This record gives sequence, C-alpha cells and structure tokens, in this order.
Amino acid sequence: MRIIAHRGASGSAPENTMAAINRAWEIGADGVEVDVHLTKDGVPVVIHDSDTKRVAGKKLVVKKSTYAELKELDVGSWKGPEFAGERIPRLDEVLASMPERKNFFVELKDDSGNDLARAFEPIFRDNPQFVTERQVFLMSFYPDALWPMAARFPDITLLLLVDKLNRIPRRIPERLPDDSLPVHGIGFSHKLKLDDERRQGLIDAGAIMNVWTVNDPADLDKWETAGFDFLTTDHPELFIGQSV
Repeated sequence: MRIIAHRGASGSAPENTMAAINRAWEIGADGVEVDVHLTKDGVPVVIHDSDTKRVAGKKLVVKKSTYAELKELDVGSWKGPEFAGERIPRLDEVLASMPERKNFFVELKDDSGNDLARAFEPIFRDNPQFVTERQVFLMSFYPDALWPMAARFPDITLLLLVDKLNRIPRRIPERLPDDSLPVHGIGFSHKLKLDDERRQGLIDAGAIMNVWTVNDPADLDKWETAGFDFLTTDHPELFIGQSV
C-alpha cells in the first residue's frame, strides 16, 4: 500500500503549502494529495477552501481574486511562527517538486470542468510524463469536473471521490472505466462501510482504491488487507515503512 500525504504533511506543516509538500517528500511519502481552485485570472492554485479566511486570517474568495492578490497572503503563520511567509502555491509549482516514481493526487474543488481543463493543458503539455507515467491522478466529487479532463487528456487517471455509498452503482461493471462508472478508481472516506461484494467487485474490475483520511496507524492493516492501493493521511510519518 502506498502512503499519500493529505494536503502535504499537514499534521506538522501548514496544509497545501510548499513546506507541507516538501516535508512529505523528505519523510518518504509515496505521494501527496492537494486541492485545486481556479483564480479569477485562470491560474490553478493549491488551496482547500473556496476562500482564504481559515488559512490566512483575511478573506479573499479564490475565484474572485487574481493570483497576484492571493500570493501576497501569508498562509503559514496560523500553523506556527516557523512557517511565516508561506504562500498559496500554483499547481505547476507543486507538481515540479514531485520526485520520480511518486504520485500527486489532485482534487478538483469545483465543477467548472472546461475551465479547469484549459488551465491544466499547458502543465500537461510541458510535462507529458505526468499523464503517460500515471504520476498525476485527478479526483473530484463532481463528475462534471472530471469528464472534460477525460476528453482533453484521454490517458489521465481519474478517481471519483465518494462519501456516500449510493454514488457507486449497485452493479459493478466487469472492467473500469465503463459507461456506468467512467473512472479508473474510487477515493473512499474512511467513514464508509463498504460491503464486501461491492468492494471485491471494484477490485475485480481493476479499480484503483484509495481511502482518506486515515490517521491511526493501527488501521493500516485493515485497509491493506481489504485490497486498497493507497492510504491518505495527515501524518505520513506514522505510516512510512509499515506497509508490506
């Protein structure tokens, strides 16, 4: 099982910043998960919320603000004085930090799929290995955000995020992607109780299986035994080296 750092090593560094991402790589995480919104001027930036109040203390709505405005904000001091001056990074900046044979899970935080696809195009054009070597996975709760990505980047790996079981068809197709489930895998909340039949059906169909956000190392064996490929955690340092 591969260990993915949720918003970077967000348990010990400010989430979705270069400090958290670089710490995840230093710890030895297999991958990093980040969240992406589009700015007013069409720049994909890495931040979870739709506004900056929680992480910056000053409220700017991301989609109504330019990248130049957003990058002036300090989004590190809330976590500790040693992180003062951390800025909201662009997606291309965080992807450039990715070592070989590592992964980035990019959650698309809104459903403006066509706009997102256009914004991602130069990133994937300049770094085709992100797609061809399956280093970057795109995820969303919104299918409308994923389908334009699939149309524009047919080789990209897509995951549907699920926090309710009724979002998964009762009848699992023999192979994914399929018209009834047109993604390569599922990202499950750790709170869901997935029945064995559907879990095994997804595994048999070749689904990539990711669980989020698991912070107790005692739970690692449960998810690994259940056939999950990736475990996303705020505390990758507690899990590194434990997975077989």
